[in-house]
Amino acid sequence: MVMAKRENDGHRPSAGRYLDQEKVRKALDSAQTHGASYAEVRVVALTESSVAMRDGVLERAIPGQELGMTLRVLADGAWGVHSTTDLASLSDQIESTTRLAKAVAKRRSPKEQPIGLAEVPVLEDETHWRSKLDVRDTDLDQKMALMNEMYHGAKGHEDIVSIRTGWSDEHIHTELMTTEGMDRVWSFQRSLVNAMVTARSDGEVVSYRTRHGGQGGLEIIQAADLVGLGEDAQRAALRLLKAERAPSGKLPLVADKDLTGVYIHEALGHPCEADLVAAGDSCLDGKLGQKIGNEIVTVVDDPTMMGGYGAYPVDDEGVNTREKVLIKNGILTEYLNHRETAHHFGVEPNGGARAQDGLHHPLVRMSNTMIQGGTHADLDELMEGIEYGVYACGTRGGQVDTGRGSFQFAAQEAWLIENGELTRPLKDVSVSGLTLEILKNVDGLTRDASLASPGFCGKGQTVPVGDGGPVMRISEALVG
Repeated sequence: MVMAKRENDGHRPSAGRYLDQEKVRKALDSAQTHGASYAEVRVVALTESSVAMRDGVLERAIPGQELGMTLRVLADGAWGVHSTTDLASLSDQIESTTRLAKAVAKRRSPKEQPIGLAEVPVLEDETHWRSKLDVRDTDLDQKMALMNEMYHGAKGHEDIVSIRTGWSDEHIHTELMTTEGMDRVWSFQRSLVNAMVTARSDGEVVSYRTRHGGQGGLEIIQAADLVGLGEDAQRAALRLLKAERAPSGKLPLVADKDLTGVYIHEALGHPCEADLVAAGDSCLDGKLGQKIGNEIVTVVDDPTMMGGYGAYPVDDEGVNTREKVLIKNGILTEYLNHRETAHHFGVEPNGGARAQDGLHHPLVRMSNTMIQGGTHADLDELMEGIEYGVYACGTRGGQVDTGRGSFQFAAQEAWLIENGELTRPLKDVSVSGLTLEILKNVDGLTRDASLASPGFCGKGQTVPVGDGGPVMRISEALVG
């Protein structure tokens, strides 16, 4: 049995721990006795809730609690992994998981290098990012009242036919113990509210999505102008009803901070993930120290950016987080990595290991990724001199081929730029291109830069992320 000895209320342990440290240490020692060079136990207790409403009426409200544990054993340069919700079974899984690692090692290709881990500081501590207003203390009526602020802002026009609002929150408590002596505990919260506004007229149906949220508790939602978000979403949906189809071809493109963030996440962030680089599946392989973009481009990934939806205090290998400067004045300076890829490239780990929950193993992932601001005053200044182009806003998602370095993403709405002025609204705008070409074509950034709407990133596992930046001008992009 490896649960903490004292009784608890399910997800607020009075002892502060879910793991019985003494018994976990014995289990980890046993792994080494069976031939492991390294082993770790990570448990994640997740307290969450989600709420969905349609046109101001509650459809569902789902509270949840999850407790998951992952055992990772490194033996003969290969991983053995076991995940379970039964914390008491840990000691019974040590030998079999070690055997699994050794079996994987025997099947390693002669071309494959054994897995190694970069050294990290061995810490024993607790880090808790406490919210001003613990979201676990928010009752359903209060959540519904806040969601209905968005609803009331979005309704009130005969062409608005549906308004769906949603809420999600989570409290994440993680414990990690390793054979190296690491013994860390950390916790934090995330909160999110969203709306999807659908409009219909003359057979045309369009939808517009808005989100607000970040790392933190109820205070994150209360700080937003939720009525205003609903009103903005209504106006956008009604504009899309009357919008024209986008022009196609290579055109100057101006992107708002939402689309700028999605671009830098998809086109640069994913190719910077060191596991993809090590696998030969990144267009940035071998380009560290090289100029890959305009000198005005500086890109950071920063999980310490408090309030960002991708923020976290400690990565899922127990490494303290820090800002990572991926591009500095157009030069590629750093990959995102975890301990395995840091060892592969001979660099220090930079806190990029993230797992979806306690039942998944850590992968190299982004956190809060954004382009830093430039020198232009505002959108009007960026549009000066553009005779014919597109101003694109928001995102309907994107995708990237990291090996080829190609990407594509769709904007929520857009405007035609003619002679430096916004003229007609556009819809169905997509942007595609090659990462290394577009980075060089970035020729204007506003001074103001910030994180945009919160999002989610899938890579076999789904994790919350933040992205954003300034309003960005690209001299030429393929618009369709």
